[in-house]
Amino acid sequence: MPLFKRKPYVLRKPPKDLLADEDVFQVRFTKEIFRDYTEYLSCMKFYRRRVWTCKVSGKTNLTYEEALVSERKATEKVQQFPKEFMGPVLHMVQLSPLRIDELVDRVYKVFKERFVPGEEVTGVRDETPGACRILKVFDQDEDESPFYEVAWLDEEGKKKGSSQTVAENLRRKKQPFSRALLKAFIRESASSGPARNSAWVVHDKLCRKYKIPIQVSDRPKSTEKESKRSSSGKKLTASELQNGVQGPRKRKRTEAGGVKKKGDSKRQHVERVIPQPIRYPIEDTQVKPSASDPPLSERPVPATDFVVPAECTGDMLMVWDFCCLFGKALLLSPFSLEDFEKSLDYREGEAPLLLEMTHSLLRAALTDPVLRDEFQHKRKKKFEVTMANWKDDLCDFLELPSQTVTSSAISMIRQGCYKQVKVLEKVNILQTLVNNCLNSTTIRTQIDGNIGEYQQLVSQKRELEAEEVKRRKEEKELMKQQRLEQANGRGIKDPEQGESLENGGGEDGEYDDAEDLQYDGDDIHPTGWKVKGKRNSFGNHSPVNNGVSGKKEPVEPVSVSRSRKELLKKKVEKKLAEELEKERQRIEEQKKLQEKRKEQAEALAERKLQEQKVAERQKKHEQLEREMEKLFVLTTPIGKDRFHNRFWFFNREGRLFVESDDSSRWGYYAAKEELDALIGSLNVKGIREKALHKQLEKYQDKISNALQKRSKELAQKYAVEEASVRRSERVRTAPRLTGFLAYVNKWRTS
Repeated sequence: MPLFKRKPYVLRKPPKDLLADEDVFQVRFTKEIFRDYTEYLSCMKFYRRRVWTCKVSGKTNLTYEEALVSERKATEKVQQFPKEFMGPVLHMVQLSPLRIDELVDRVYKVFKERFVPGEEVTGVRDETPGACRILKVFDQDEDESPFYEVAWLDEEGKKKGSSQTVAENLRRKKQPFSRALLKAFIRESASSGPARNSAWVVHDKLCRKYKIPIQVSDRPKSTEKESKRSSSGKKLTASELQNGVQGPRKRKRTEAGGVKKKGDSKRQHVERVIPQPIRYPIEDTQVKPSASDPPLSERPVPATDFVVPAECTGDMLMVWDFCCLFGKALLLSPFSLEDFEKSLDYREGEAPLLLEMTHSLLRAALTDPVLRDEFQHKRKKKFEVTMANWKDDLCDFLELPSQTVTSSAISMIRQGCYKQVKVLEKVNILQTLVNNCLNSTTIRTQIDGNIGEYQQLVSQKRELEAEEVKRRKEEKELMKQQRLEQANGRGIKDPEQGESLENGGGEDGEYDDAEDLQYDGDDIHPTGWKVKGKRNSFGNHSPVNNGVSGKKEPVEPVSVSRSRKELLKKKVEKKLAEELEKERQRIEEQKKLQEKRKEQAEALAERKLQEQKVAERQKKHEQLEREMEKLFVLTTPIGKDRFHNRFWFFNREGRLFVESDDSSRWGYYAAKEELDALIGSLNVKGIREKALHKQLEKYQDKISNALQKRSKELAQKYAVEEASVRRSERVRTAPRLTGFLAYVNKWRTS
């Protein structure tokens, strides 16, 4: 039960007078029932506040539902606590006033040096180690270590005798529990009051089971008061419920005083009847086919033609991936998975690849101080491991008490019959060496170095992404500003309007500064009127009245030759002006064309520069991704399908592997067409298959290139091997070693 303000929270009981056909509102994870929708919303709002604490793990700032999930997971973890330690630990916890951290440290320190009845340990009898079980503990003074009565066990676990011994002759393979597991077990099995110095009280059921004394007087009184307060009949409001106060609810009645029955509220009826639309993705097994869904392709059947047995395929892949990831630390040059499979199944001799792997893993495992001391204590004389004596070194290591390899395989290796060892036992030996390498100094050093370099690359990648976001934001702002300027009319020039302004008003204004022409004489104007006006297209003047109607003014006589010269002069000047204007327009058009071409060239150069910068950023991003992939120290599956089958892709192998949900069956896809069909068969309405579809599309190019590369390499490899065999038959010489038999460890220093 989650804690609220360090106190157990009591849930509301269902109403006693609840009718069978009454519409109510129920909380999904507590099963509480409400008649009023407002009270239901208030309670849900209270449960969604991050004020709850997990009772088992002690995690805070959780919602009620998150606290329930945390308690369930922690309770499942507590089930791993060894049963023989439950009683002694609870005896120390009962009525202890220490805080949880101090109590955990005290219990852990005590049982780190002491053994309990029922525990199986390794003991020394007549200078010979053997398995035994603790039967009884004889306590001594504080300065003296206790005596133990033990039962000696044979290989089948049956009792073959008993004796008494001291703690110095007994030892464990590993500590029976961790501090985190002990802390969770104490929180699950006991409780303390809300006060800081409250004593721990073990649950009554466990006290009766392990015969722990119960002292009622020492129980915290605050707990009893809280339980009485919670069971009282006080009526509370919705606001008090949000503050964490719990109590029975008042029944909602109508104005007539009757109980509110079904059909009184149309709103509640409508809300319960209208089905809610399904929001995808959902659980894959609940997805139902629909007519509107696009057709899914048929999923291809993965190939299962592995060289090794099916039960050891997963362990073989784990060993191969470990050697590839930590090859530099192991001083083991890379090799293909196919060569590794053939080496395991090779029975005509000792494959050089397995010998190099065994020697490298054994040397790395002995960098662990604990294993090195144990190995040195066994051999006493010679501690160094060499390639020449790899069989004796391996057998001595596998015979250590901390290892779990069968004795039949060890005896066959000592006799020089390593090729007769079964494939399953070979994989088991390599897996044992890999497990011991995980705590070695060599591997830990590389892991720490890879983590540091990986963090640096991640920071560089974040800087690139931040620069890219900033650049896109600036481009967006610039485009927005340009659109705003175009909308307001700024930055757009009208060439016709500019020309008209430069020319001073067009054709009508060409001769505004010239004096008006006046021509006298009867030869030109027989009417005798004084002419003043604008010049028309024929070089004449339109007569203009002087403003006095019906009255003619006399015109003074002018020379005809003079007027003709002036007319010719005006025509020449006009023609010259027109030619000059055309030349000026032509020059301006050329300038505009040159400027336009220049702008286009600059825009093209700018676009090329931007594309080059984008390509450089993309190239740098891909380079960072490749460098980060090289620093991976753990390979994780790409995703799962609806049947919980896991999909694996290794960077150094051109195949996509499929693992069943129980890890009992393995298969693989080796063609690009199979990968495309697999992607097309995934239903994105399911949670797992949508995530898998996203990951496969993300790495589709990478996986496809790896599949095609592997196909080409296999074809080339088979061609080379066939050519080598033909050449040896022609010249009658032994064929050269190829494939896994020609493996040479180029990284081994000695």
